[in-house]
Amino acid sequence: MDDLVRMSRWSHCFERHEMAAFFHSVSLGLAFIPEEAGRSLVRILKEPTTPHEVENAIGSDIVGFLLQEGILVQGNDASDQSRLDELRQKLLGDITVELLYLLVTDHCNLRCRYCFEEAPILIEPFRPTHMTVETAERAIDLFARMTNRYGNPEKKKVVHLYGGEPLVNQKVVRFAVGHVRALKDQNALPSTCEVAIVTNGTFLDDSLAKFFGENGVTVGISIDGPREINNLYRQSKDGRLDVFESTMRALEHLRKYHAKVGLSVTLTPEVVRHFDHVLDFLVGQMGWVDGVSLNILHFNPSMSLPPDYYAEATKCQIAAFERFRQIGMYEDRVMRKAKAFVTRQPLYADCGVVGSQLVVAPDGQIGVCQDFVKPRTYFHGSVMDQNIDPVADGLFEEWRKRSPLFMEACTHCAALGICGGGCPASAELKTGNRWNLDERACAHSKLILEWMIWDTYAQIS
Repeated sequence: MDDLVRMSRWSHCFERHEMAAFFHSVSLGLAFIPEEAGRSLVRILKEPTTPHEVENAIGSDIVGFLLQEGILVQGNDASDQSRLDELRQKLLGDITVELLYLLVTDHCNLRCRYCFEEAPILIEPFRPTHMTVETAERAIDLFARMTNRYGNPEKKKVVHLYGGEPLVNQKVVRFAVGHVRALKDQNALPSTCEVAIVTNGTFLDDSLAKFFGENGVTVGISIDGPREINNLYRQSKDGRLDVFESTMRALEHLRKYHAKVGLSVTLTPEVVRHFDHVLDFLVGQMGWVDGVSLNILHFNPSMSLPPDYYAEATKCQIAAFERFRQIGMYEDRVMRKAKAFVTRQPLYADCGVVGSQLVVAPDGQIGVCQDFVKPRTYFHGSVMDQNIDPVADGLFEEWRKRSPLFMEACTHCAALGICGGGCPASAELKTGNRWNLDERACAHSKLILEWMIWDTYAQIS
């Protein structure tokens, strides 16, 4: 008797341009077929159907292609579940330690109105802490041991200098860059290990720019557009500093020494509302930078967002990606999903909390997520313990499955394979539970998926 043939439960149909697009969100298979055949396929597969019946409806050549792409499957729900379970285990096995977030301070000289770290999840009273040179040395040494023990030699290693505002603690920043270089010379870290820093730029002078340029440090600069838009939310604590002017000055210093520079742009409601103007600014003034990350706002109870904010912010990312690729610029947020889509390798998680990163607080405590550093949530052990092994000690045990591939609410989503699940810290702040959906990720992933499908169609037409 013929096997039953049906559409995979992760397959969805979009109609446009006299074509039907079918997408399998786990295998990331994509097929375009004539719209008439697509309508027939949807109609006939509402019930389990034999291969002969399907071939009669749409033709054996189309059936063969759809079977090859995994969009049509022979079997039942159990075969789909088995395939998903195999993928889960494979991706879990691929998780390796590759990143270190070295939080050299949890102090910042700015008080940006949208800042996630200023949200009221903090333990009061909060007192800023600066990391010592000894703590930084122990943290980087630990990272070297962990990457040798649990890393993948083929994956890039990165030490992120983070805050707060890391340049509040310039002594440790300079030491960390030098110590990474020394460990690379000793082959304790691979020669390809990179150092990156994210800064607001207000302390970045000519000397630091030269230092970063000479040492190959990738510098991420936070800027949200031209002065009138940037300074609306990005403000100093005393309100006297022109943050935009300071940031632009920092960028000129970095450009002078040919440093590797990326821009971090927060999509505030004003940026979204005036995005054409912001995009012109980014392209016109910043065409020399290596990349741009357009960031959707974290949930912050002190900010009220328009009801369509997440969808409109995602449309801004897509518009920027389309324009940037014409001039060789890189947009990180869309590119993550585009990479999964093109390589057909599902995006397991949006960040390294599942076990890819070590986060070291200013006092040396070790955690999984930098967004939880102020209340020290999910931080266990210290780099000052010479024998500590955070992986073996179970630091990531409760986090390894924080992926949409394991979240029941995501199982039937068309965008499952490219999503990554968003930010667990934002989900916890909004809902009280890091295992709940990050609502930002839903609109973001679904809109980008549909855009990628029809952008692909436009490219191959």
